[in-house]
Amino acid sequence: MFRTIFRVKWEPFTRLMRAFTIAGKMGALWGMIAALAFLLTGFELYNLLVPWSAIAGSWFVAEGAKHIFDRARPFIYDAGIAPLTKTPSSSSFPSGHSATAAAGAITLSVVYPVFAPAFLISGLLVALSRVYLGVHYPFDVLAGILIGTATSAVILTLA
Repeated sequence: MFRTIFRVKWEPFTRLMRAFTIAGKMGALWGMIAALAFLLTGFELYNLLVPWSAIAGSWFVAEGAKHIFDRARPFIYDAGIAPLTKTPSSSSFPSGHSATAAAGAITLSVVYPVFAPAFLISGLLVALSRVYLGVHYPFDVLAGILIGTATSAVILTLA
């Protein structure tokens, strides 16, 4: 599955994937959207704290799991894979980008439902970018999405 996705290359899409992977680092895209929306929609603390809590929580869970699983990234396992972005030095499993993308997209979709399609598509692009650019396996991304989804569910339930 990794090779099938990684083999598909189209320069305009590659630029898009690089942009989404950079924006998605440590949940930056989602945190900035939440902060901007907070400022523009009347300073509702809930609208800021729910996404930020889910993003931070999912990032910590994903980063902690990396130390437990310590899986080699695709380009380390196979020298024939040339990543199309800066290569991370952390473990491959699970994807932190995917965890924060899922958490950000889900919680922001709940807080601002009119923008849910854009948030969900953006989250999917962040997650897909990690495989497309050659730095994660599909199951790393799936695990990250599951972490972000579970973290969002907990935060939304508590909120």
